[in-house]
Amino acid sequence: MVGVKLIGILDYESGHVCCEEHEKYDAVAFLEFFKKVLTQYPKGKIVIILDNAKVHHAKLIQLLLEKLKNRLELMFLYPYSPGLNLIEGL
Repeated sequence: MVGVKLIGILDYESGHVCCEEHEKYDAVAFLEFFKKVLTQYPKGKIVIILDNAKVHHAKLIQLLLEKLKNRLELMFLYPYSPGLNLIEGL
């Protein structure tokens, strides 16, 4: 059986969930997902809460954050605390 990787966000204010399936979860897939999120939310600051997966700290992602530092902020949960990430329960 082949596993499916999901990338998703939960908008805390509206309860809206945006989720995508990927065969592979790497920095490129994560970056493309970020671009879609930025398109979906074209105005205002976006704060995304993440676990500490290696892909979330990739250089490719850091380059995007530097470019969009006034618009996009990542906040990381404590290591080994998936219970704090509300999307994990969906």
